[in-house]
Amino acid sequence: MIAKIIFIFRLIILQNIFFINPVYAAQEYIEVDKIIAIVETQTVTNSELNKKKEEIRKALSQQGEVISPDKKITKIALDQLITEKLVTEYALAQGISINDERLNNVINNIAKSNNISTEKLIGEIERDGSSFSDFREDIRIQLIYEQVKKRIISANVKISEFEIDNLIELQKERTPTKYNYSHIFIENIRDGADDVDAEVTKNKLNKVINQLKENNFEEVAIDYSDGPMAAKGGLIGSKTIEEIPDIFIESLKSMNIGETSQPIKSSGGYHFIKLNKIEEFEMETIIVSQTKAKQILLKKNQIISENEIEKKLANIRNLIIEGMSFSEAAEKYSEDGSAANQGDLGWLNPGDTIPEFEKEMDNLKIDEISQPVKTALGWHLIQVNDRREKDLSSESLRQRVKESLLKQKTEIKFNDWVKTLREGAHIEIWLYED
Repeated sequence: MIAKIIFIFRLIILQNIFFINPVYAAQEYIEVDKIIAIVETQTVTNSELNKKKEEIRKALSQQGEVISPDKKITKIALDQLITEKLVTEYALAQGISINDERLNNVINNIAKSNNISTEKLIGEIERDGSSFSDFREDIRIQLIYEQVKKRIISANVKISEFEIDNLIELQKERTPTKYNYSHIFIENIRDGADDVDAEVTKNKLNKVINQLKENNFEEVAIDYSDGPMAAKGGLIGSKTIEEIPDIFIESLKSMNIGETSQPIKSSGGYHFIKLNKIEEFEMETIIVSQTKAKQILLKKNQIISENEIEKKLANIRNLIIEGMSFSEAAEKYSEDGSAANQGDLGWLNPGDTIPEFEKEMDNLKIDEISQPVKTALGWHLIQVNDRREKDLSSESLRQRVKESLLKQKTEIKFNDWVKTLREGAHIEIWLYED
């Protein structure tokens, strides 16, 4: 994200630099944005390009990566913007959109995942010199991308059991070491005068060095870091060597657990890293309590009142108590798909059912039949047949591997789809040099 740039008007022009308001022509002129590309019915402006370039530069700086020459960054930024325009226009034509309610929910969840309020998140974004409205639109575009991928790409991606088995075996062979580390980033100050800027940066750097001697790393990161994880005490988490910026690798390999590095200089500023722990690859152990249960469900409808449905279900319960088997009653009376299986729901993991159902089920003894239970689906009778502890480690690993493969294949297919989309699109580029 970059500093907020506000333009008063955005006009479709090729060479005009100023718009003259006839009413105020003698008094003032208003600077407008330059059009640098047309993508189907949309335009790419110079301000959009500069914003995207700054986002790329900042991301590279924060990650400790070498910043590419301006021409290369310009090309990358323009390519990204053209793709965004094409994908969003396609989405609009297909009726894919992200309303404000969903967008707000996603942003609130981002704040929660960082253990801060939405207001604090907004403050952090603006403290970083960015615009919250820009942030919202970036999130909206990401969500549109996800919807497009889901609708036209993911549905056609298949993952075989053979592929899952192969990747699991490959992971076992590699047993990659993961470095869990935290990060403080001190960005170079660029306000105009190089000597002054260098002095400001140096002063902040020295202050951080002194603070690290007196305070813990997390507190210093929150107070001084310009990095993206400052609000979380600079915690990056566990990464393999392949996922870590090159300039950090040598330091991490030579550090002891709990140690903080000396300042590491990059083109964007200075970095401090703290090694929290080293992790060897091993399968996660996941033990869950499973319940084998049956149900009889009577659904809500407009013909019979809820009181009548509850009474009917109570009568069915009495029939079972008097001698009818639960299976027979479920097959005869239940109004959901489980009726064909005599109400059998199989082995249920925590969270597999809605809360009201699960709460009642968890309180039942083996073979006990519940009283009628109301949920959003209707009214239920529940019978618990068995309980067990189940090791889901292997299943969980297979699911994670499957999701990883799905993501990889989806990205490849999406990139191919975008390439085809661009080949058939009307794109004109007028890239102005400043």
